[in-house]
Amino acid sequence: MSDLALRVELYGVHIGDLTRASRGRALFDWSNDALARWPLRSTPLSASLPVGTSHVDTTESFFGALLPEGRWLDLLANALQVRSNDLIGIFGAVGADLIGALTIGAGRVTGQPRLLEESELVQLLSQAAGYILGGGGSALPGFQRKLALTRSDGRWIAGNGTKPSTHILKPVSEENRHLVEGENYVLGVARALGLLHFDSWVDTIGQTPVLVVERYDRRITNSSIERIHQEDLAQALALPWGGDDKFERSNRGASLAAIASVLDRDRSIFDRTEPDREKLLRYTVLNVAAGNTDAHAKNFSLLRFDDGRSQLAPFYDAAPLALGFEAPLEMAMSISGERVITRVTLDHLVDEARAWGLESSRAREVIAQTLDAVIAATRELPAHQSISKHVPGYIRGQAQNLAAGRPARITTPMPPILMPRLGTPPSD
Repeated sequence: MSDLALRVELYGVHIGDLTRASRGRALFDWSNDALARWPLRSTPLSASLPVGTSHVDTTESFFGALLPEGRWLDLLANALQVRSNDLIGIFGAVGADLIGALTIGAGRVTGQPRLLEESELVQLLSQAAGYILGGGGSALPGFQRKLALTRSDGRWIAGNGTKPSTHILKPVSEENRHLVEGENYVLGVARALGLLHFDSWVDTIGQTPVLVVERYDRRITNSSIERIHQEDLAQALALPWGGDDKFERSNRGASLAAIASVLDRDRSIFDRTEPDREKLLRYTVLNVAAGNTDAHAKNFSLLRFDDGRSQLAPFYDAAPLALGFEAPLEMAMSISGERVITRVTLDHLVDEARAWGLESSRAREVIAQTLDAVIAATRELPAHQSISKHVPGYIRGQAQNLAAGRPARITTPMPPILMPRLGTPPSD
């Protein structure tokens, strides 16, 4: 199987094939169907892989970034008895359900969807490593333990390469429940700000706390589950995969300015929706207020529609990491040259936005509106008891400091997470 060319489909079109190049590397070749469907050098797949272009480096940068990272990739490769950089061998087993609208190896190995009993679900969660083997397989990128499944009428289904997944499940131990509750809370704030539309909640499956996140790259209709294509910004910027290039400290190309440079390319003077660069500024403001130091290039994405349009994907994958005791405070991407999240001020945010081409007055208006909305949301949004004494007050306090022109850092007599309570009660 690993020596065969793998058929690649996007929005039901056979767009090309993954084949082996020299030294076992992968090469993507565009199909005649794709050349007939989209204009030459357009970007329905990726900004780094325009139609008609082909190169092993950009092939591996884009396709490799669809897979789990670190030890989870090693575990997957070991299970398949292939090298961890053997994209042909790996996608032959897990290419049926991926991020976005891609399927790889489509039509060769699939299975019937299977309704999962709770015992099977508990077992799957105990092994969650970002992939599922069998029936065409599935894969999710990232270092965090996770699993992609389909939800229907309150039940969980293993799609087996036939039915697209609809949700991502992130299990943790009971002692780490606050981590998924914190992430879910930040997503709730973002939802209140209109920065995302998908649902999320924390469930207990067996005895395991699980963050359940509805996939924004899926659309459920009366008759089917439709895939929506996306690429993360590490893929769009052609950053090398498999290492730390998604962080600005490792690759200067992984910056907010670089992300902003690929936004709004399809925008016309007749477009009345919010510009993506303004939306990116709102995301950045919320990340700072929430203490999300892990906002790297893979945690921003573009949605790419079948008509060729693209837009910034909803806000996702954020947590109040800087609140933790002795937590590292260096951000994945700097803001106007400032790398430490507690030192960021409103002026840093304005200067960063100006570097993207936003007018200073408009940037200040967007920032002020976003901070006001964050403060209001933390006064209204309920929080689980594992985070209620610290997370809402922490986010609110950092937002209030930014709004007042001060550095985001909350001044406390001890580390914030060790305070009996942080911030003012929600009813103030």
